[in-house]
Amino acid sequence: MIAEQDLQAAVAEGIIDQAQAVRIAHLARLRLEATASSAPRLRDSVTADDRLAVDPDDERFRLIGGFNDVFVAIGVCLLAGALLGLSRVVGFGDAFAGVALLCAWGLSEVFARRMRLALPSILLAAMFCAAAALLVAQLTADRGLPSILYGGWVVAAMAFSCAAMLHHWRFRVPIDMALVASGGIGVLLALISAIAPALAQDYLNLILLACGLSVFALALRLDMRDPRRLTRRSDAAFWLHLLSAGLIVHPVFRGMVGSTGDFGTTKSLIILCIFAVLGVIALVIDRRALLVSALSYAGIAVAYLISQSVSTNLSLPLALLGLAVLVLALSAGWRGLRRALLPVLPLGRWRDRLPPIDATPA
Repeated sequence: MIAEQDLQAAVAEGIIDQAQAVRIAHLARLRLEATASSAPRLRDSVTADDRLAVDPDDERFRLIGGFNDVFVAIGVCLLAGALLGLSRVVGFGDAFAGVALLCAWGLSEVFARRMRLALPSILLAAMFCAAAALLVAQLTADRGLPSILYGGWVVAAMAFSCAAMLHHWRFRVPIDMALVASGGIGVLLALISAIAPALAQDYLNLILLACGLSVFALALRLDMRDPRRLTRRSDAAFWLHLLSAGLIVHPVFRGMVGSTGDFGTTKSLIILCIFAVLGVIALVIDRRALLVSALSYAGIAVAYLISQSVSTNLSLPLALLGLAVLVLALSAGWRGLRRALLPVLPLGRWRDRLPPIDATPA
């Protein structure tokens, strides 16, 4: 068994990050459990806490490993603000993107590659991609680009996506894949807007929904390659699920409600039914992002239904109370619901590729 102090020392030295330390400890516990199955005395030494130290149902992802992450993240935000302010006051606006690009890469070498700080790595990845897109947009401005490039938006979105791929190749930050997908979606939307503006305007919700389903399929593929969520694939899948959730949920609900936000009893009930379907999907794949994106619309629907029977002043707090109870109940009973739901669904060969329920506590 690997000593916990040795793992934490390796994290402190930058040899591994905290997520890797947790996964190494989990693999060591699995080996100990395998040995314990043939040795009763060793089996007694493996506690329930050891077996559940890394539970796929917890949907873990690294955001803050310690307060140093927050401290460095504040520094990154201050740096970006300082560069932006200098570009306006001193007058090097055209060089702002290039300076930000170099700073983001250089700081990523320290905080993402060597120190493995999660939150600063995420901010630096976003800063690097945004600076690359801005730099390309500045270089191509007033260049007489073909109309198909939609005023340079296509090349700027391509630069964003390519910068994310380059960042992923070097630093392996989990959010990079979601940034690549975001840039790709930007390219697609800009091309459609250039080729068929009417199509982009009339069918924007359907286009976004198709993009969301594609990203969701990619995230699901990564999840199924790591059902116990022990590798970086799971972290990358989390961000892809977060991106796909907004692209799926908002077009669906906005398409129903319309630009006027007109809710009725029938629409409200349909929205709650869709929310229930999304809840089942979230339980099956063990990802809560879909529900988080849909909560706002479900809350509005609940508030409308409540307002039909009580005064307007009470509808909002009662709706918030209902959503609070729902979220807390789902959080407390998530594992039990998955244990009850998965065995009755006809999942077939896909069952073994989903996060297991055998490690879920009663």
